[in-house]
Amino acid sequence: MSNYTPNSDTRNTPDHYHVLGATLSITADAKTTDGEYLVLDMLVPPMFENGLHTHEQSEVFHVIEGEARLHVDGRDQTLGPGTSGYVPGGEVHGFANEGDEVCRVIAVMTPAGAEGFFREAGQPTDDRSLSEPIEPTEEMLQSLFATGDRYGFEFLGPLPERAE
Repeated sequence: MSNYTPNSDTRNTPDHYHVLGATLSITADAKTTDGEYLVLDMLVPPMFENGLHTHEQSEVFHVIEGEARLHVDGRDQTLGPGTSGYVPGGEVHGFANEGDEVCRVIAVMTPAGAEGFFREAGQPTDDRSLSEPIEPTEEMLQSLFATGDRYGFEFLGPLPERAE
């Protein structure tokens, strides 16, 4: 017999945020998963990268559409539709869409908790549409880094060139 009790938060509508040009939809968070995991449905524009960084959560990236570069511990992996990549908690990694098409990715982070970072760092939006492309300013990046510090993210600079 299961001990499962449905969470009292019965929202079926995700929260959407623009974060440095990408759109992240939070479809499950600490509140709805008893703190176990966070699920992000991401639209990643062409030529977007989130840079090298670390956080305590483990993370899985699963590509729905497009193609993405996942850089983990000095190694690159190209993910296409239907493929996944894993990042152990605390590992240096980064993610990029190096192509010309929008990439759609589901990211799962465990344990939950990083949703506060995305909510604070992003601009709320009513839908899943991409924002206009932006070139982050130094002020925007410093604000993002400071927010990241509060949530256990450490930003380490841009992704290295791909090893040939």
